Amino acid sequence: MTKERLHSFSYEQLIEISSRASILVTSGVNKDTLVGILLDAYEEDRIEREELNNLAIQMESRKFSISQNEEIDLGMDDDLELPLRYNDTGIKVLLRDPSWIYCYWDLEDKKAEEIENTPNFKSLLLRIVELDSCKYSDDDILDYFDIPIKPVDFRRYVNLPSTDTFYCAEIRALIDDKDYLVVRSNIIETTREYVSSSRQNDNSNSSELIRLSGFSSEFGEAHGVSGYTEIPQRIIPIHDLLDEEQFND
Repeated sequence: MTKERLHSFSYEQLIEISSRASILVTSGVNKDTLVGILLDAYEEDRIEREELNNLAIQMESRKFSISQNEEIDLGMDDDLELPLRYNDTGIKVLLRDPSWIYCYWDLEDKKAEEIENTPNFKSLLLRIVELDSCKYSDDDILDYFDIPIKPVDFRRYVNLPSTDTFYCAEIRALIDDKDYLVVRSNIIETTREYVSSSRQNDNSNSSELIRLSGFSSEFGEAHGVSGYTEIPQRIIPIHDLLDEEQFND
């Protein structure tokens, strides 16, 4: 809000603006003083919002913000880009759906160099570990499989062989014929790709709800959306939604 814009309002309108903004104004104050009070209040509000916002929000807001002169603020952060990596050893796993996870990781330069210079180093492995519970222990490991990765890799989508279980990911270094743990991720729980039969109400309409959702109509069988054989971008076939007789008349 600019000084010129505020002066374009009537005195009564300025008083109303002050009231809506909960700004206390002395009775009988003149218009110039009232405009100054409002400008000060807007400036204080702007400073407070900038202090509360984090860097990411500020970057987005500046794309659409208006400066004090009501001109678009251009170019301040045009060259500011988020880095591809932060040179910090770690790995994270995110669940995309019951059958897919997204892994992203990073190895500190010093750590990566140390691994690659180890005698008889062969390669890095991304190991996907299936667990029996949400806590990691050797006794809880149900199964695992390895994916060869390169030092320049930092992310990957992984298809899971099982649902309704627990998974974590590890970066391992293959040296000679043995692999050694470099870093381990968080543990995520996957959901089912099917709907269990209701045990409380035999007269429920759950069968119809399952059909409309795209899951298998056979309770308990893991034939979910990801295994559908019709058009993959549709949850259920279009001919199940349309009454063909209506279009033949």
